[in-house]
Amino acid sequence: MDNKNKNPLLAGLMNVVIPGSSQLYVNHDWGRFIGAFIIGVVAFAAAIWGGNTVQSARGYALPQGVCTGILLMAIIVVLFLSGHRTAKGRNTEVKSAAFYNSKRTVSHESDEKQHAQIQRLRDEGLISEEEYEEKNAKVSSK
Repeated sequence: MDNKNKNPLLAGLMNVVIPGSSQLYVNHDWGRFIGAFIIGVVAFAAAIWGGNTVQSARGYALPQGVCTGILLMAIIVVLFLSGHRTAKGRNTEVKSAAFYNSKRTVSHESDEKQHAQIQRLRDEGLISEEEYEEKNAKVSSK
């Protein structure tokens, strides 16, 4: 589990360029990426087809491409917000885990066991490198 914060702006922009790519950037989840990519491509194709169909209707007063552009812009906004929300949610999870771990009390076990437990927390991504070093220093100083 990666405990680094992800940039919500970057996740949103990546999601606009390649639908679903925010899932790879934030969660390393190939299944969700493929699903979101397929849905995104279908949505873009439907918007282009729907916009062109409406534009070609008789008596339609808007200039060519306006309807398609509006539909595409709506999809782009939804994709951006989806990627942004994915990264913000992940960052909240990381902060919550870090807060929880900072409040956890370490039992009165041997120093070796405490170091092993702190190492496991770091390896699982529940604490940052800085927290890892701080907790190890605390155990060593006792």
